[in-house]
This record gives sequence, structure tokens and C-alpha cells, in this order.
Amino acid sequence: MTDEVVRLTMIGQVLRKRWLALTAITIAGALVGAAASLVVSPGYQATSQVLLRGQQADTEFDAQAQLATSSTVLDRAAAALGWDDTGADLRDSVDATVSEGGLLEITGTADTPSEAQQLTDQVAAEYVTFANELITTTTDASTQVRLERLEALRQQVEITNEQINRLHRASTRGNLTLDTVRARTELESLRKDLAEAMAQLDEAAASPGGQEPLVIGPAAAPTGKASPTMTHLAAGGAAVFLLLGGFGFLLAARADTRLRETGEIGAALGVPVSGTLPVPDERTRPRRWRRSRGEPSSDDPADDPQVSRVLHRLAANDDRPLLLVAADDDPLAHRAVTRLALAAGADATRRTVLRIAHIDPAEPVLDVSDDVGSAVLVLSASTRTGWELVGISLACADAGHPLAGSVLAERAARPVTAQAQTTAAQQDETAEPEQATPAESS
Repeated sequence: MTDEVVRLTMIGQVLRKRWLALTAITIAGALVGAAASLVVSPGYQATSQVLLRGQQADTEFDAQAQLATSSTVLDRAAAALGWDDTGADLRDSVDATVSEGGLLEITGTADTPSEAQQLTDQVAAEYVTFANELITTTTDASTQVRLERLEALRQQVEITNEQINRLHRASTRGNLTLDTVRARTELESLRKDLAEAMAQLDEAAASPGGQEPLVIGPAAAPTGKASPTMTHLAAGGAAVFLLLGGFGFLLAARADTRLRETGEIGAALGVPVSGTLPVPDERTRPRRWRRSRGEPSSDDPADDPQVSRVLHRLAANDDRPLLLVAADDDPLAHRAVTRLALAAGADATRRTVLRIAHIDPAEPVLDVSDDVGSAVLVLSASTRTGWELVGISLACADAGHPLAGSVLAERAARPVTAQAQTTAAQQDETAEPEQATPAESS
């Protein structure tokens, strides 16, 4: 059998045996996720967009985002809203990012859609106001210095223009020659260039405009809560708890060395498994329910064909009784031994004498009895490790009661139906008869 098949088999066993625990773990995870949503869920979010005009570098974009969430802007927004929160309280509720196109997005988070919209619009408005104040203050100081420099440059241009006029008047005196014509042309060209430079200086002297940020529009009211919502967190918690619980059960199953298969149990004991004995659940159903399902009104082991078949296989070849051995901590095996003993005592045609002994699997010791022959171990699956079974087998051999076989007890949901009893009886009639063992039941 490949490792993949073994893993799939183990997963199937975990799902069959632990499905109720996994369901409870999943529900607990969903409840934990729902409870966490009260703290983790952001609530309602609204976004307002502000256009950053003018040429700005990437570092300036980051500075604008930090400016939108600065303490000054948040304090002004908190005061304008009139809420009980301060600017420091709003710091975790406001976020600002800048896209590549120079678009500043301000996101506000609140408990209700209207509060989220009001918070976002107010922060955007306060940011634009504060940014304009900074631009105006910075422009006033820089403009004063620039105007002083432009005035000094204008005076130098006027002086140069006066010198050009003086040279032009001097060139008009005397005879008109080719050199004087060329000089006049160059002076006129220089005068024209100076005039254009003066016009550019006048334009530069004007204060720059169109650099203020502009709010594109009011924030839209959110129609639903932002992710992660309570549904998302509940589903995530259920999935996480289910995976953790499943992995935990798988690790426990891999670490569990108790034997489950009949072949493994027989190999550890050194004797084959003589049969499997279903043990009905101790919980009883109402008589009307059992009749409607075709079940017998009473659970008599003597009427169970499976118990009869197991006794048929366990019939001893000598006159000494069989010793049924069950572990102290295996209640299902105890009930199986009781059913076998009751069925053996009620069997008038095939009298099989049984003795019962309990053994401690941690310290397996059996009392020596001369009137008892071979031993038969009754156990349930997934209760004993291989070394424990080896110890029980050696203890039986040391007491002079070597194991002649074993019986595997398994839990049955309900007693065997009448139809199953009829089928089993027909199988017993067609089977080869076996010599009865004379003894007395106990």
C-alpha cells in the first residue's frame, strides 16, 4: 500500500471518528471570528479625492500624504465636526495615499456611513485650507526676495538700454558708411532683445497661480462595511479552526501506535483473529421504534447468530473450559465477554464452558488455574499497542493458558434484525457440523 493511500485512509478514519469534534471546532472558530470582528472590522469607509496641481516630485507627493494626516489638519477637522474625538483619536481613522497621476485619496473610517462621509469631507477640506495657507506664506517670503532681485535686474537693463541709445546717437553723426549701418542694425536688434527680456521679467514678477490643491468632489456615502466584515472573519475563523483541528487529529492519529487492523492484531498476538463480535449500543430505543424498524424487542445474546458463530469457532478440543481474557480498561470488550458468556450458558445444543479473567495491560499477569485450558483474548480495535498485545500473550503463556485465538469486539448501532438472524441461521445449517464440547456453562 502506497503512502498516498495510507494518508487518504487515515484522513477518512479521522473524518469518520472525529466529525462531531471537527464540527464543534468549526463552530467555535466561527464564533471566535465573529467576536474578533467587533475589534478588527474597520466599519464603514468613505474616500475623497484631491487633485494636486503643479509640478511635484515623488517625495513631494509623499509629503502631501503626510500633510493630510498631520496633527494640525486632524485637530481642525475634529473641532469642525464637533465630536468628542480629538485629532489624536482620528489618526487611526484617517488614511491618505497619492496615486501616480498626482491624485490624493483621503479615506475616513467610522461606525456609520454618514459619519464616514462627514469625516472624509471635513479632513479633505481642512487639508486644502492648510495647504493653501502654506503655499501663501511660502509665496509671500519668496516673492519679496524675487521682486527685489527683479528690480535690480530691471535697473541694470535700463542702464544698458540708455547706453545703447547713446551709442545709437553717436553712430548717426558723421558720414553714413557700411560699418555704421551694420552697427545701427545690431543696436536695434539688441534693443529689441532687451525689450523682450523686460517683458519676461514683468511676467516673472507676478505671483504664481494655479498651484493650490483642489477637491474633486464630496465623498460618496458607503453602501456597506469595508472588508473584513463579520461574515469574512467568521468564515475565516471557521476555516482556520477546521484546518488546525484536522491537522491536530491527523498528527494524533499518526502518533497513535494502537493497532486497528485484524491482521496487525493477529501478528502481534501470534494467533489469528477468530471472529468479530458486534456489541449493541447500551442506549435502548423505545419498543414501538424497534418494532417499526423490524428489530427484536429484546437484545438476547443467545438469539444473535453472530454470537453463535463466534462460539462455534471457539469450541475447545478438550474438556477444560476456555478462558476469556479482557483488559481492565476496555469496557467494550467486557460487554462482549458478557454476551459470549450469556449465550454460552443459554446454548442447550452446543455447550461451551467459558471462564472470564481480567488483566492489566500495563502489568499483564494471570493466575494459574489447572481446570482452565487455552485462553482467548477479547479486545476492541484501537485500544492496544503491539507491545501491549505481546505482553498479554506472554502473560497467558506463562500462566499455562496459551492463546488459542482472539475476538475483536466492535460497536454496533442497534441489535441484529430478525432478517439477519434468519440469514445467519441458514448459513449455519449449510456449514459443516462440528462435534460438541461437553462441559457446563458458567
